[in-house]
This record gives sequence, structure tokens and C-alpha cells, in this order.
Amino acid sequence: SSLTQAISTLRKMLKDSTKSPEFVKTVPKRGYQLICSVERLSPLSSDSIPDIDDQEEENEAPVVDLEQFAEATTETQADIAPEAAAPVEKPKPTPAQKNANWLFRILVVVALLLPVCVLMLTNPAESQFRQIGEYHNVPVMTPINHPQLNEWLPSIEQCIKRYVEHHEDSSSPVEVIA
Repeated sequence: SSLTQAISTLRKMLKDSTKSPEFVKTVPKRGYQLICSVERLSPLSSDSIPDIDDQEEENEAPVVDLEQFAEATTETQADIAPEAAAPVEKPKPTPAQKNANWLFRILVVVALLLPVCVLMLTNPAESQFRQIGEYHNVPVMTPINHPQLNEWLPSIEQCIKRYVEHHEDSSSPVEVIA
């Protein structure tokens, strides 16, 4: 698992994708393979000049089974000094995060209380009415800003008349708002 993490970190630093790798290739059930060309940074000494074929062989990277290498390394490290696992600590929220949490909570409370306050503290304007007729001692009212209802007056009269006839035993309407 530490080898996998190391390869993952290496890929991130080299910006190498796993789908189309340029540097490290995963070999199934074997390990990893270095697939890029490698050049020596230190100059060669003047008395040892290798042939061109030897240079090409040096530039080609051999298939190395890194999984087996990692297992051997892990075994030797385990023999030398076993390490105690350090307890994982949760990252503590920074003061900026705490302030952001409180700010968010305050905004939510304000957003919930604002509409309630508006509804409780404001009174709707009362509508003013004008009387457009009276049928069977029942006044017919309409809001002042409402258009004329002269065409509907016969229908309104008929409705009031039928209501009064069918509900003679109960009280008649106080007023009708049309």
C-alpha cells in the first residue's frame, strides 16, 4: 500500500495520467514499469567513452518488479525497527471556519424570521366599498377600484332572490360583495 501511495504521489508530481501514462506504467499482477527515457545528468569521464549501443541500452529502462522490491524493503524495515501507528487526529476547524459557520446560522435564522415579522407587524390596507344596489333588503357592495358591474346586476338580484326564498327559516345575508 505504501508503494501504491508512492507511485500515486509520483504520478501527481509528474502529472502522469493512469489511462495514458508517459512515465510509469502499471503492469497487471507484476508491479510498475518505468516507460520514459532516462538521461544521465553527470558528465562521463573522458577515459571511459561507451559505444553508442551501450548508451542506448542505458537509456532503455528495464522492467522492474517494484511490488517485489517494495515487499523486500518492507520486510527489512520490519526487522530493523517496527513503528507504532500514530493515532489519526481530526483537523481542527480554523477560526475562519467557525466564523463562517456562525455567519451561516445567523443568515438562516434571519431568513426564517424576516417573513414572519413582516406578516405580524404590517396591517393590510382595508378596502373601501361602494353600494351598487339593494335587493330584498340586502345591500350589494363592490370595491371602489373595481370596474362597473351594471351588466351583472340582474344576475346578482336573481341569486339573492333565490337564496332568500330557499333559506326563509335562516337569517338572510347581511351584505353581498360583488
